[in-house]
Amino acid sequence: MKTTSFLFMLLFLAACTATPKINVVDSMGIKMELSESARVLTSVALSPDGKYELSTTLRGNNIRIWDISEGKQVNLITGHGLLRRAEFSPDGKYIISGGGGDSIIQMKGTVILWDSSTGREIKQWPGTVGNSVAFSPDGSKVLSDGYSGTEAVIKVWEIKTGNQIMTLHKSPPVNNARFSPDGKYILGRGKEGNVSLWDAESGNLLRQFPHYKWVTVVDISPDGKYALSGGHEGTIKLWDIATGEEIRAWEPHHWYGLCHDVTTARFSPDGGYILSAGCDQNLKLWEVSTGKQIRQFTGHGRGRVASDTGLRAVFSPSGKYAVSGGADATLRIWDVTTGEELAMMVGFDNGEWLVITREGYYNSSEKGAQYLTVKADNKDYTVDQFYDVFYRPDVVSAKLRGEDIKDLITITMKEAIKSPPPTVDVVPLKDTDSPKIKVCYSARTTGGGIGEVRLFHNGKLIQSDGYYREVARSTTDKTKLASLNSKAIYEDMRSVSIKGKIDSVPVSVKPKGDVFEDCKDIDAVPGDNEISVTAFNSSNTVQSYMKTINFNSKIKTEDPHLYILAIGIDQYKDNNVNLKYAVKDAKDLEEKLRVQSATLYRPENIHYLLLTDREATKPSIVTKVNELSNTIKPQDSFILFVAGHGVLLQNQYYMLTHDYDGMVNDNSMISSNEIVEVSKKIKSLSQLFIFDTCHAGGVDAIVSGLYDARMSVLAKKMGLHIYASADDKQAAMDGYKGNGLFTYTLLDGLNNNREADNNKDGKVTVVGLGEYSKKKTTDISKEIGRTQTPLIINFGKDSPIYKLQ
Repeated sequence: MKTTSFLFMLLFLAACTATPKINVVDSMGIKMELSESARVLTSVALSPDGKYELSTTLRGNNIRIWDISEGKQVNLITGHGLLRRAEFSPDGKYIISGGGGDSIIQMKGTVILWDSSTGREIKQWPGTVGNSVAFSPDGSKVLSDGYSGTEAVIKVWEIKTGNQIMTLHKSPPVNNARFSPDGKYILGRGKEGNVSLWDAESGNLLRQFPHYKWVTVVDISPDGKYALSGGHEGTIKLWDIATGEEIRAWEPHHWYGLCHDVTTARFSPDGGYILSAGCDQNLKLWEVSTGKQIRQFTGHGRGRVASDTGLRAVFSPSGKYAVSGGADATLRIWDVTTGEELAMMVGFDNGEWLVITREGYYNSSEKGAQYLTVKADNKDYTVDQFYDVFYRPDVVSAKLRGEDIKDLITITMKEAIKSPPPTVDVVPLKDTDSPKIKVCYSARTTGGGIGEVRLFHNGKLIQSDGYYREVARSTTDKTKLASLNSKAIYEDMRSVSIKGKIDSVPVSVKPKGDVFEDCKDIDAVPGDNEISVTAFNSSNTVQSYMKTINFNSKIKTEDPHLYILAIGIDQYKDNNVNLKYAVKDAKDLEEKLRVQSATLYRPENIHYLLLTDREATKPSIVTKVNELSNTIKPQDSFILFVAGHGVLLQNQYYMLTHDYDGMVNDNSMISSNEIVEVSKKIKSLSQLFIFDTCHAGGVDAIVSGLYDARMSVLAKKMGLHIYASADDKQAAMDGYKGNGLFTYTLLDGLNNNREADNNKDGKVTVVGLGEYSKKKTTDISKEIGRTQTPLIINFGKDSPIYKLQ
């Protein structure tokens, strides 16, 4: 049996490297394909509070930690070797992982204890392959189940001292030996096909349950009365622990290739149900009292290997949802009551990640959406081609919270791919010594028409024909910023209000026919220049692949200039929403930037403009932006700071100007679409936009994240850096030591602060200042009993703000 087990492991490991792609049968009803850098999952586990999920991959050699409520990867722990299993400690502070050595035939392995928040290794116990690892219920001990040399053993260690306190011999190994809920017993695979129950203190064998040949999984019910065992022959058995009697047996899963293993058999938290899975990639829910199948969860693909590839699955602590993962390299989160798939999570070898709902709305790392391909009508589309419509972290988190998202979505990805995007091309350019160069580009329909066409220079959007979704803003009612959802918002908080659902309408775009061609003169920058073009289908739901060319400019390098536009508004025409510190914030930040930037720029090359209260009307702001657009060059830097009120209407952000009188109209609001136009007009390739406006505490959590998503989309389009003072439905304080809290931390980071020098090179950069201010704002807000976490988006090249002195 040991030889057979070893051969199965070799077949599994060899098969993992055989095929470059993983086919995924997704619940969206469309075929999808993952990059080869997504790996077969070997274990899934949930934190005790159900907020975090961890997964391990055999060849990826890492532990991923996911925030389930937010729908994103929050940590990546590397350095174990060939991982097999990992679990959270009972208090969630630690993770134990087990696996083989550094080669697929090395039987020796290591068990490692990690700090779950930092990913720091705390302790390791070498010499045992951890086919399974588990904490005792009180968190004082840890066990591993696997081979030690050529012997199959369960080892138990005391965490505090690191001492091994017990060894239980058995053959062959079970995949998930575990402690009983009260910590008194250990259940695992014994000899000759038996499931064995040992005393956790003495190691004495108390009882055996005669399963059949090779047992693969075991579990104990929450009340400690029943045991489960699943085997290599595909059978699950339910046992009475007190009597040793078999209560029920069934064969729930089918053969797949060489595998008939039961790979999951878990009790629900209330003990009333059993979750099972096998190599057939089916996940099933059973009623303990009757043995009847209640539900089947379908969506997982079979992956690319034919052995040891069954699903691993667990219940959430509440029992309301289940998480599964396996051969298709995806984690799936399921609603246990309805059987609906809530989201699919995928991690890749390079650290990138993607979380996507069945409707196609997703959250991802910067490049994560490039590695999942949607296949339709013999055409392939990467998920990032749907960015403008389907990149919606707010929708993902709302779905994972179990909320109804039908009012937040307008189209599904399955519907969007029925209208394919056009193809694009750019005429190649030769190296030049001219300050301007003509760029000619084209788009050609493939059946879905031609919508918006975008032109980028070194990652910055410089030309598009205005496709954005606007909202109808005319109303006869005043928008009450100080009252929302029947909850008063404190006067000293900046606020964002949510209007009711308003139908959106597309901005008109010139009809383009089947072929669109255009040319644009651009200002070259010294050295390398990158020109990219992309286009959308006529409904602007699917983006084409981006076509990129490069050329070198030999023009003389000029000294860069810095332009600062600071806007602060305390006084509005609607006196009910006046603020206290916005003007001071703008003045203080403008002055600090001006002084510190002199360490990098010549004094005569620093230009600053401050607009406050009555000077900060919409016409005045627009005029100043137009003036700057005629002056600023690509090699210059531009910083925009805005302190005041912001309004959220559906999924568009608006900054309110001094003219705001309570009426929602274009004359007193600058939309996020208009901010996009500001960035396009300003030729600088280094731009930082800072918005010290935020959500008010009463904003409905379902839609509050729209601000975050919209600002992220802006960053993607513009290729710049964005700081926003608060995300989600958190409140930004309007008074902390004489400034808004976020502005206070920015000023602190600009005050010759070495903590903000994240590169340790004597310079504080845009990225470094953002990270410092985010951490400082978060920490201070917690100290004073508030919760505020700024949103920092860094898209494109980092650049220094000042030198430390």
